[in-house]
Amino acid sequence: MGATGLLAACSREPSAAELAVTPDRLGVRFADGFRAPSTAVVGHGPQRFPFVVISADGLPMLTNAPPSIDIEVLRNGESVLTQTVAVGGEGSFTPIYPLEFEPPEAGSYIARTGFSDLDIEFAVVERSDTNLWQVGETLPGFETPTFDDARGVDPICTRPGEPCPFHEITLAEALTNGRPTAFMIATPGFCQTDVCGPSVEFLIEHGAGRDDIDIVHQEVFASAAADQAAGDFPELAPFLQEWDVAFEPSMFVMDADGVIQGGKHFAFDGNEVAELLALI
Repeated sequence: MGATGLLAACSREPSAAELAVTPDRLGVRFADGFRAPSTAVVGHGPQRFPFVVISADGLPMLTNAPPSIDIEVLRNGESVLTQTVAVGGEGSFTPIYPLEFEPPEAGSYIARTGFSDLDIEFAVVERSDTNLWQVGETLPGFETPTFDDARGVDPICTRPGEPCPFHEITLAEALTNGRPTAFMIATPGFCQTDVCGPSVEFLIEHGAGRDDIDIVHQEVFASAAADQAAGDFPELAPFLQEWDVAFEPSMFVMDADGVIQGGKHFAFDGNEVAELLALI
């Protein structure tokens, strides 16, 4: 999961065997409502569903991924839409295909592609069934860790090398000072590969030069002590415990009144971070 491995994977030439790999089926990189509680809601505008393409070996396609795929969405056997989804994930380890559409109602949906006989089932829920804040809602403030007060989180930023610069003020302070705010939940020390990727690096690249907004980063865990190979992770940071957030990365952008203007969750690339920042 380290940054060194990421750079090596992004820079090498694909082998002949990899070039011969063809798409086999879709894979999800979001909470589908079955393996994990859904965060996609009805009645709050377009929802985002990042997919990956799985090859015949059962692994996501990392090289030679299709430039786009057609995804049909069905509800109760009736087609809701067919969308050509361009590949994303630039700068990340794994190409993603972020499908976005506005679900007409809560319930179970099917995603289908022409290159696979295997459908993907996912759920859309009512707003009351998820803790994920939505566009148009006011994000609640929280006393997130800063350089001056770690508030029980050690380290306050697991970015390799040195902490990111987004720990000067708390989220609560940012949301009440009359300036737009960008807020990211991510653990860069634990997540650099597959689809969670170098999210904080994207934020530094596209946001560090902005002096008209406040940017706040929140780590996921209260401690960096973990044996990832054994699946042993420390407890969540107080912020995530209170919000009951069970995934990362996640990014919100808010206007000067703290109202959410946009958000990306589960898997997003640098271009999408730039798009979010352009909203504020």
